[in-house]
Amino acid sequence: MIITSLLFSLKYTLKISIIVLISIFVLNYILNTGIMFKLLNIIKPLNNLKINPLSVYSISICFISPTVGYSTLAEGYKEGKITEKELIGTSLANSLPSVLSHTINFFVPIVIPILGLTGLYYILIRLGVSLIKSIMGMIYLKMVSKNMSDKLFKNKKITKKQNILKSLKSVIKFSKRLIPTMFITMFIVLYLSKIGFFNTITIIISPITNILNLNPNVGILALTETINVQSAIVMAGGFLNEGILSTKEILIGLILGNVVSLSSKYAKHSLPLHTSLFGPKLGLKIVMINGIITFLIDVVIIITLLHL
Repeated sequence: MIITSLLFSLKYTLKISIIVLISIFVLNYILNTGIMFKLLNIIKPLNNLKINPLSVYSISICFISPTVGYSTLAEGYKEGKITEKELIGTSLANSLPSVLSHTINFFVPIVIPILGLTGLYYILIRLGVSLIKSIMGMIYLKMVSKNMSDKLFKNKKITKKQNILKSLKSVIKFSKRLIPTMFITMFIVLYLSKIGFFNTITIIISPITNILNLNPNVGILALTETINVQSAIVMAGGFLNEGILSTKEILIGLILGNVVSLSSKYAKHSLPLHTSLFGPKLGLKIVMINGIITFLIDVVIIITLLHL
């Protein structure tokens, strides 16, 4: 069983890694050419809404780098160019561009190759959640924002050779995390499945999943996501390949995992960034508002999927 699981995991990892790493290289190369900055012209109509141009810039730059987008807001807030209300509205409006950035760098090259059409459905759900938050943010910005003049920045150009080297560097750096995680997770899923571990867990958590009329393995997937998102995606791929879970159950498991781990995710990632940029009080306020809205939308989606 160990040898069989190792061989299948190795074959699966090599197959998927090639697709994922090539996708990451191509996407990094395209992004480094500055094409995203050209595409930012698409959102120029935002200026017609007469909102603070600093908000427009932050929303624009979040398509490329959410960290830079929020850093710009922090500098503007310190200099009195944007109010607290505008800051909160912009953080919500930044949801879609930030998730699109994450989609290009993570979801498209990783989730789709592993989960296929199910992965596409999951991406659309995550984009839908972020779109709702962005619309709420824009409506709030329209209500509280002050219109001032400003100009968007331009990106630095790099040569083809520099672009190739930079893209390769990103691929190598990412592969050091992806390949071990994918191989180990797939091996564990296959081996535990063969020795009947999931059957035991199924019995333990069945009272909860029975109430929701769910396959107990949905709970296992959700719990895995609270530990590591990449592991959850790979595990979901394993469940799909083995016919353990359906597309609907995979989606519920991943979204449920996001709901369960939401507080820890914000605590580990968003909170340190926002408190360092905006201070403990305002940073916590921004994170809590975003977290609560995301939680409520995810709960509605889970309830909807359960009734489909």
